[in-house]
Amino acid sequence: YIVVAHLDDLPSSGLAPGADDNGSGSAAVLAAAKAVSCWGVRNTLKFLNVTGEEQGLFGSEAYAVDAAARSENIRGVINYDMIGWAGDGIPAIENLDLNYNAPSQWLAQKFVDAASTYGTGLAVNTILCPSLTVSDHAPFWQRGWSAICGITDNEGYCGAAGHYPQYHTSGD
Repeated sequence: YIVVAHLDDLPSSGLAPGADDNGSGSAAVLAAAKAVSCWGVRNTLKFLNVTGEEQGLFGSEAYAVDAAARSENIRGVINYDMIGWAGDGIPAIENLDLNYNAPSQWLAQKFVDAASTYGTGLAVNTILCPSLTVSDHAPFWQRGWSAICGITDNEGYCGAAGHYPQYHTSGD
C-alpha cells in the first residue's frame, strides 16, 4: 500500500506558496507514517512525497513506471492533494472529497469506514470521478492499481461543489 502526495507547488513566488497545494498533503504523508510507525502491519506500507505533479505528474509517473517494471504488487494507493483548507462554509463543516474510479470503490469505502471506526470526525464525500486525472493517483489508475484521491474541494470535477480561492496563487 502507498500513501502519496506531491511537494511542488504553483506559482513559485510569494511567501510560503503551496501551504494547501500541497504542503498539507505532504504533511499528511509524514503524519500517516508517524502514526503507523509503532504498529505491526501485515502488508508493506510506503510513504512517498514526490515532485513534479504540477508539471505533469512526473514523480508519481516515474514511480508507477518503475513499480510496473518490477511487477510490484500494489494493493492500493491513497493520494492526498490539497487537504488543509478550512473551507468557505459550503458545506458548513468542511468535508474531504474522496475521488475514486470504479475499480477503486472498495478502497474508498475502506477509507470511509476507517474515518468512522476511529472517530476522526472527518466527513467524507465519496465521488465516482474517473475524469480526475490531474493528481498523483492517476498513474496508478493507468496501470490498473486501485487508488483514491482526497482533496478538500474537487475544483469543479465531476460536478462537485467548492472552489479554493487561493488555488495556484502566491496566496496559498
